[in-house]
Amino acid sequence: MKKTFAVLMLAAMLFAVGCGNQAQEAAKDAQQKVEQTANEAKDKAAEMKDDATKKAEEMKSDAAAKVDEAKDAANKAAEDANAKVDEMKSEAADKMDAMKSDAEKMAGDMKNAVKEGRTIALNGIMPGESLDAIKAQFGEATSTAGDVMTFANGLKVKFDDATKKVKEISTTDNTFTTPEGMYVGANEYLLNEYCGPADEVEKDDDGEVEYKYFSSDKKSEVVYTSKNGIITEITCAVK
Repeated sequence: MKKTFAVLMLAAMLFAVGCGNQAQEAAKDAQQKVEQTANEAKDKAAEMKDDATKKAEEMKSDAAAKVDEAKDAANKAAEDANAKVDEMKSEAADKMDAMKSDAEKMAGDMKNAVKEGRTIALNGIMPGESLDAIKAQFGEATSTAGDVMTFANGLKVKFDDATKKVKEISTTDNTFTTPEGMYVGANEYLLNEYCGPADEVEKDDDGEVEYKYFSSDKKSEVVYTSKNGIITEITCAVK
């Protein structure tokens, strides 16, 4: 009996030792599998990190390339716009110069046309006419002083005693007008509108201004005397 129990105890001890070894081996295998899985997970994570980093770099590079491309496009658009503006400015300047040239030519042509067609006269009386023609229109002179005769409404006529021809006609009365429609009492700024630019302008110390307009042959002239911007006298004369 004792011998049998001893055998059973020995068998139990051997079984226990065997089971312990198996448990250790199982635990060791489990630990290895855990470590292997962990390493694989680490490797996968590192691989994913590398892929993500690479992708981010590629996206960053693409973004930078697109930014540079956009900058180049913007610079090109700005250059084109500036070139277009310069071109438009140049065209506008050329057109303005052409218009100015045309305007100056037109003004010159108009001035010449006015001068060529200008009649030096007051109420139709022209220098060079006879005294008889003056008397036929205005009657006898109201007064005579030397070679100057004064008629109704203050019209003054200076004549050549030898030829009895009119040398000069002048008035300070607003009832007389020139062929252009100017009269005593008118604003001087109307001269440029009605008669064009004066051929000569003279100013004195008293503030009087004389605007002189010549006939096309320059043998006669009309002089508008102005003070404080108002025409005060008109004189038509043989030069």
